[in-house]
Amino acid sequence: MGSDTEEPQAQPANKRQRTNGGAAATPSGAGPAAQAAEQQQRKGKRGKDAWSGMIGKLHQAVKVNNLPVAMATFRDIRAAGGSLPVSVMNSLLFLACGCEQWERYARGLTPLPPTALPTDARDQEQGQGQGQPAAAAAAAAGAAGAGEGAEGANGAAGSAAAEAEAGGKKGGKGQAQARRKAANAVPPPEGPPPSKEELLAAVDELWGAMQEAGQAPDAGTYLGLARREALKGNPAAALAAAKECAAKTRSVQLRTYHPAMVGFCLAGDAAALEALYEIDALITGPAAAGGAGLDATEYEYARLLEGIAAAGSYGQLRAVLLRMQDDLNQLSPATADLVAAFFERRPQAAAAAFAAPEAGGCPGLAAAAAAAPAAAAPTAAAGEGEAAAVATRSEAAAAGAEASTSGSWQVLRSVAVERGGRCEAAGGSLRVIDLAEAEWESFANAIAGLARTNMGGRAAEFDNFAAWYERHGPYDILVDAANVAYFGQNREGGGFTWAQIQAMYGLLRRRFPTKKILVMLHRNRLKDPEANTPSVQAFLTRLRRRRAFNYTPPGANDDWFWLYACVRAKRRGLLVSNDLLRDHIFSLLRPKHFLKWKQRHIARYTYQHWAQVDPEWDWDAPQDWAETEEEQEEEEQQKQEQGQKEEAKAEAGKEQAAAAKQEEEDGAKEEGKGEEPAEEKGEENDGDGEDGGAGEGDNSLFVLQMPSPYTPCVQQLPESGAWMVPVRDGTWLCIRPQRA
Repeated sequence: MGSDTEEPQAQPANKRQRTNGGAAATPSGAGPAAQAAEQQQRKGKRGKDAWSGMIGKLHQAVKVNNLPVAMATFRDIRAAGGSLPVSVMNSLLFLACGCEQWERYARGLTPLPPTALPTDARDQEQGQGQGQPAAAAAAAAGAAGAGEGAEGANGAAGSAAAEAEAGGKKGGKGQAQARRKAANAVPPPEGPPPSKEELLAAVDELWGAMQEAGQAPDAGTYLGLARREALKGNPAAALAAAKECAAKTRSVQLRTYHPAMVGFCLAGDAAALEALYEIDALITGPAAAGGAGLDATEYEYARLLEGIAAAGSYGQLRAVLLRMQDDLNQLSPATADLVAAFFERRPQAAAAAFAAPEAGGCPGLAAAAAAAPAAAAPTAAAGEGEAAAVATRSEAAAAGAEASTSGSWQVLRSVAVERGGRCEAAGGSLRVIDLAEAEWESFANAIAGLARTNMGGRAAEFDNFAAWYERHGPYDILVDAANVAYFGQNREGGGFTWAQIQAMYGLLRRRFPTKKILVMLHRNRLKDPEANTPSVQAFLTRLRRRRAFNYTPPGANDDWFWLYACVRAKRRGLLVSNDLLRDHIFSLLRPKHFLKWKQRHIARYTYQHWAQVDPEWDWDAPQDWAETEEEQEEEEQQKQEQGQKEEAKAEAGKEQAAAAKQEEEDGAKEEGKGEEPAEEKGEENDGDGEDGGAGEGDNSLFVLQMPSPYTPCVQQLPESGAWMVPVRDGTWLCIRPQRA
């Protein structure tokens, strides 16, 4: 039988009754150690509840670039015993360094109000550097919200208040969420922006807290520390932070080096220029030499140009311009101004280009002088004869080798360039600047690698296509057939139209009878009812006989296939498509390869009747793309090899015919003999000499717009030695030599 007195039972902490002293009643059997542990646990929970609600307010303060509120909230969290992860601390460091305006602070410029920031400022801030950590990207994205200005922030606060009011109708949980949103709403900062001193104090406080908490810095932290040193005017320390980041995180980001580059540009002396070249080697140099092997972007080139304009030589400028020719297309107006600054601010250094190449002069100028001696020296007086002119030119050349006083440079902005590339102001013509031979292979391999990754377990299907292409290619013209079939069909009753593919193929056959054409289409399109009509079936039969058709397998992205095929054709490849190639998959390719290829190897098209009423359609664009001597020789060799194959086939056909005749005379019959040679003959002659052949559509439906006959990139014209710089606003900067 049980005792009259029940033993006390342990109760959950939230069910225990409190005594007059405020502590929860505990069982008499619990020891002092257990009671102390419970009290500490309750204390920690109350502390966390006290500061966890501040996190939302902290994020909102970073989002609207409100540094005073962000730092006050950070201090409140620390006072409540809270700790923040490294990712949140990086967001605060980003804000404390001036966000996307850190460079204006470092250069001593007045910060812009959020509404006055250039539209690409945040894109540049978030996009610079490979392997940008998620924390830094989030911080940049949050800071970008400040660009919406006071109206956007006030709207957010008002929305939170409205939700708080509406939350009363949704029960207690909805009310609590709405109240938290309203409590966390942070207005945009008022008054003048923080001073550089205030920024530095905030960064030091944040970094000190991280050190005190024993938090290891990551790439985002090192970025903040490098910017802090740039704000202090200490580029050497900024470079040290970037080097430490690369060594400890194994992550090389371009933007981590930017604070040091800006600091050395501001120093503007020979030692600073040497440091800029050190950074350039760390970024672009090979791994064997301690470099990261990355491609420099326009930002890094702009800083090199800035340093050269302050303390560099013409030889250094020329080397950088030639690198930019390979890596970049159009430049921003600010970068173009840096090119002009060297010639305008330092004419003595620029004049060294007129010396002989062996004395440090410009090989481009020497070549232009040799090619056009009459333009490279003062014209002889009338009646003195050619001998006097030659003597005058010789004297000028000898004088030019002595010192830098033999010429000067004229900077001309917004010069006119004709559609064919001729610039009268520059005294020459722009030319095609394409990828180098090794770059073609690298580009094609990169496309193939990404295609295999994209296809996963079906990568072998891409390999099969690549093997087929190696057997039958290269092809001069690649037709994005789906793009052609859907063109102009965004209307009632519109859709995939085989007749347009036939019309495009007919146009190309008529315009380029000697070019090899490949029509590429997704395999599923062969299941369309229209694909089984007699006209389309006859068309496909002719394409297959000419080996002018290939389809991509189901589930594959056909963009990878036609892009690979076109790049494998190298300089001779041309893609016919109106696709702007803005899909995210193309962003995975190296910009220096993809953008230059895109400028040169895509032909656009439209309907004839649309082009006639379109004032923007360039009817005067070149109708064909020029071939280099190497390509012409290669094409001639291929024709000879094809001729030899045809002769061999013809001879084999004669032998087979003779054998067949003999067998007939002997009464022997072999079914199908001679069928293959007949098919081959039909393949070669079917439709040749006609406007695309019968059944290939209305080849007058479309009109093509071929690529420009020149590449919009930095160039030195061989005729005059003038430098031409394309600007992103559509204008050209010309820097032309003027011999004394």
